[in-house]
Amino acid sequence: MKPLTVTVIGGGPSGLYFAYLFKKSSPQSRVRVIEQNAPDATFGFGVVLADRGLERLEQADGESYRAFTRPMHRIKNQIIYHRGEAVLVDSTGYGGAIGRLTLLTVLRELCEKVGVELHFSTRVQSLPDAELIVGADGVNSVVRTAEEENFGMQVETLTNWFAWYGTRARFETPALNFRMHDGGHFVAHYYPYSDELGTFVAECDARTWTRLGLAAMTDEQRQHLVEKIFAEALQGKPLISNKSMWRNFPVVSTERWHAGKRVLLGDALNSAHFSIGSGTRIAMEDSIGLWEALNESDTVPQALQRFEQARRPAKQKLLEAACASYTWYEGFAEKMDALAPLDFTYDFMTRTGRMDDARLRTQHPAFMTRYESCSTLPSKS
Repeated sequence: MKPLTVTVIGGGPSGLYFAYLFKKSSPQSRVRVIEQNAPDATFGFGVVLADRGLERLEQADGESYRAFTRPMHRIKNQIIYHRGEAVLVDSTGYGGAIGRLTLLTVLRELCEKVGVELHFSTRVQSLPDAELIVGADGVNSVVRTAEEENFGMQVETLTNWFAWYGTRARFETPALNFRMHDGGHFVAHYYPYSDELGTFVAECDARTWTRLGLAAMTDEQRQHLVEKIFAEALQGKPLISNKSMWRNFPVVSTERWHAGKRVLLGDALNSAHFSIGSGTRIAMEDSIGLWEALNESDTVPQALQRFEQARRPAKQKLLEAACASYTWYEGFAEKMDALAPLDFTYDFMTRTGRMDDARLRTQHPAFMTRYESCSTLPSKS
């Protein structure tokens, strides 16, 4: 394809990664990234990049893969806490977590190295003129909103409430901690992403939100409540807030991935629920898919069609897994009440339908040996 003028709206992982890949492979193209926030601003804390996602990144571009993995905090295994019991889920996989700001800094430096034009603290009032406009601007995408009917946008708002925090508590392994408090059901998802910091996501179901009066609390009061409920896990340390507002998760989907010369990536295209731990991976794999389609096509319309046709089947499987996962979480209170710790953990591990007994034996052998020797529930072979 001849050199293009490309404008990427959104300086998150998917936007920066696509800009880097495309500019590196097409040096004569003009590639701009426009981001409304400052370069040192980020919302959220650490993000996970697990084995399969890392493999795809390495295949796409070795230089950036090495830059991502150098500062990565390696993590393995998982602990599920339920009814005061800790169930270890061993893992044969690999991967790690990286601070979101660290990841963005690495991507920004890679973009600068290949000549991408970066414009931060710039809010888009109207879409600029370019031969290709990439909407990588998240759930509230300006690019998608400008063509909402053409993209066929749909939104479903989940009922659970959650908030992202950071913490200086030291975690050896990622964990899911399910706890009762004053008759309410809570879960904390936490994992280390550096030697000093961890991500801590707190969540409760809608009934707990109403019953315990969380709606009437301030975000600061809710934070203190979470610190109280999970004081042992937090080792007495406070949570760190960074616009850590409690909210419901919006499941955004689009019927069509492109409209004219506009195309969407990541959460602007389909929001992946955080419970499968693959949102960043999915978004960056979108970037790879679009880049590959452009390299294999003669025109932009041909490339956008190729991108959707090639990427949609694989992404749809991940989104179906995400749907099964958030559906499980929407009913986690009932699961907590009904299931003993080992059975609860098995039910959680098989919640997406992608993990059967055979796969559990291969990827989590120690857990499965314990489960099969102790549980009386029917398996999901």
